[in-house]
Amino acid sequence: MKKFSESIEELQDISSDRVEEIIKSMSEMTSDINQKNEQVDSLINELNNYRSKSGKSSDQIDDAISNLQLIRKSFSDATDKLDNVVNNIEDYNKNGRKFLY
Repeated sequence: MKKFSESIEELQDISSDRVEEIIKSMSEMTSDINQKNEQVDSLINELNNYRSKSGKSSDQIDDAISNLQLIRKSFSDATDKLDNVVNNIEDYNKNGRKFLY
């Protein structure tokens, strides 16, 4: 246990100013991703008007829609991860370093 405690003391802290810069940067990224997600949604809605009527096969439009839906999911996952970063960094700044696991 002593070795673990010593390793905590050796860690350098991030300045509050730097934490605020990181939070601002992550928030800007989230905003940018949300804007791109709106563009993807718009494209999906537009391309849905040209979707193949065949239930047995897909064409290029169907495939494009499928890929756009995957992109939308990836954007959603990315914003979730960015939110986690912001929450962790804010907690670090307010409450100090604590090991989560």
